[in-house]
Amino acid sequence: MKRFSIVVAMIVMTACETAPVRREEYISKHPEWKPETVAVIRAGMIARGMTKEQVRAAWGRPCYTCQGTASGPWGSSWEFTTQVVFFDTEGRVTRWEAK
Repeated sequence: MKRFSIVVAMIVMTACETAPVRREEYISKHPEWKPETVAVIRAGMIARGMTKEQVRAAWGRPCYTCQGTASGPWGSSWEFTTQVVFFDTEGRVTRWEAK
């Protein structure tokens, strides 16, 4: 039983991603991103004009089952724990606001 507990603990610990690790993985996959954008992502922030992938790199996955995550002819929005991010029809950040 002790061995099983150790194996489960190791799986859980290696399966969890941390924000800095996730950010660096995204950044390494996208050498075309501008240095200014990379600095914003590394700081865990977002800026107008960022793509959905850049927002995901900075803030992680949005809540797909939340009311604030929606799409329409105007574009789309992603809901996070404390913020809702709005994208235009081309998938670029137009604004964000507190929930």
